[in-house]
Amino acid sequence: MLLAVPSVTFAQSYGGSGSRANSWDFTLGGIYQDGQKSAGNGGSSLDIKTALGFTMGLDYNLTNKLALGAAFNFLRPDYTAIIVDADDPTSSQRINHTLSQFDFRFKGTFNFLDGPFTPFVELGLGWTNLDSNVAKGPPVTGCWWHPYWGYICQGYYRTFSETDFTYGGSLGLRYEFRGGSFIRADYTVYELDFGGDVANTRLKSINVRYGWRF
Repeated sequence: MLLAVPSVTFAQSYGGSGSRANSWDFTLGGIYQDGQKSAGNGGSSLDIKTALGFTMGLDYNLTNKLALGAAFNFLRPDYTAIIVDADDPTSSQRINHTLSQFDFRFKGTFNFLDGPFTPFVELGLGWTNLDSNVAKGPPVTGCWWHPYWGYICQGYYRTFSETDFTYGGSLGLRYEFRGGSFIRADYTVYELDFGGDVANTRLKSINVRYGWRF
C-alpha cells in the first residue's frame, strides 16, 4: 500500500498539470539523414551522401494522444550527379557539389499512451526543395538605391533546383519532464517523388528533438 502512494501521486500530478490536450508543442533538434541513390533513364544518376541537419516543428495537441502539426528541415548533403546527354549517350557530365535541402511537411501524430513516456507514430506529406547550387546561366545583376551609399549593384546566379512532393511517416519515443519540456526521438522514412522518368528516392533519417509545451 505504501509503495503505491508515490506512483499514484505522480500520476495525479502529471494528469493535473501535464495533460497534453489543448496545448502546443514547439521543438528544435538535429537530423542524421542516410545517403540515397536514384537513377533515371539513359544512365543519369544522383547519389546524395549522408548528412547532418536542423529540424524545427510546431504541433497542436487535440487530445493527449492525437496531435496535428508541421515540421521544417534544413540539410546540406554532398552529392554526385552524372548527367548523360540525351542526344549523345556516350557523352556525360559528372558533378560533385553540395545540395541545399529544405523539407516542409504537414503531419499527424498518434501517441499510444497518455502518460509522460509514450511511443508514437506519425504520418505526413509535404514538399522537398533541392537546390543543386550549380549555376544554370550567366550572372544576373540587380541594383537598388541605398539612402547613404547611393546605387548598389550586385550580381547573383540562378541555380538548378526543383521542388518535389514527399510523403511518409515516423516511429518514435517521447518522454516528458515535469514542467512541460520533453525529448523525443524517431526514425523517419519519406518517399521523394521526382516524377517523370526518374526513380523515387526514400529519405531515411534519425531525428532527435527537444521541445517545450505551452
